[in-house]
Amino acid sequence: MQISGLCLSALLLFTSISLTSAPVSAQTPPSSSAPTSAETILHPADLDSLIPATVYFQGQSATVQKRNSAGVRFSGGTVMFATKVDTGGYSSGIQERYQAYLITEVPLTIDGHRLPPGAYGVGFIANKKFIVMDIGGHELFLADSHRDDVFQRPTPLQILPDSTPQNYRLYGGRDFVVFSHAPESGK
Repeated sequence: MQISGLCLSALLLFTSISLTSAPVSAQTPPSSSAPTSAETILHPADLDSLIPATVYFQGQSATVQKRNSAGVRFSGGTVMFATKVDTGGYSSGIQERYQAYLITEVPLTIDGHRLPPGAYGVGFIANKKFIVMDIGGHELFLADSHRDDVFQRPTPLQILPDSTPQNYRLYGGRDFVVFSHAPESGK
């Protein structure tokens, strides 16, 4: 019995030494989450880890076209992005209006309309309009869109800087709307 008691004491001492000398490492946030002071336009490769493979809109899931996506990382590190959606499973009426999925972590201003953070279905429609819908397919607002007939390399979806600082153009082909980070409410 004395030997087993001695063994038990040695085992407890060894265990306590092992636990107290184990290396401890702190978790550090990924470098991409660090606040930045400059705003940056994001391209498809920049968004690969952010964009989900499928998105939900009006009762269905649809795959996205990551190659046709763009976004902006605003100062402070917050992000907005849009990606074209494969709408083959939707009715033609929805397909005409729902062309892209827009996700924003910050409020945006689009043609004078305030859009709070969230996920939205958007599209360029007839009569030079840009429609914004909630994920239930309910129209939130129509914004005036513009056409850039001299644009050299239109693609299905991209974001480029506007001539006004801290404003951007969301293009669908040659059609575009101007947007910016909206000031926080009450500021």
